[in-house]
Amino acid sequence: MVVALLAASTACAPSVSDHDNRIFAAPAAVKLSARDLSAAYTADRAGADDRYRGRVIEISGVVKNLQPGATVLTLAAGDEGQIVEASLHADAAAAVLRALTDGQRATLKCFCEGFDRRVRLKSCVAPDQAR
Repeated sequence: MVVALLAASTACAPSVSDHDNRIFAAPAAVKLSARDLSAAYTADRAGADDRYRGRVIEISGVVKNLQPGATVLTLAAGDEGQIVEASLHADAAAAVLRALTDGQRATLKCFCEGFDRRVRLKSCVAPDQAR
């Protein structure tokens, strides 16, 4: 019974692809730091999912370990090595990467995917990037 209930609740959870074009026109529902988003998930995963999962958020943090041609960025989210993982939208990745350097503070607009070993964001673009 519990397994069926968990499976049903997961199936109904909002999910987005790495390349969801709605991100270009959607306004951010909330603006916060990678540290605050990570802390919210650490303190109360279900509550954080209720507030952020499936929604467009504008997130700021320090870029860590930037790799040339990367499609996923990591943003520092705390002193204990916590990170937020941000998958870039394919149509925006080159422009976003051109504007960033490792250790730089960055702001992205993304869909929040939730927590899976770390907070994951999808379809990330620059906040002012339009199509």
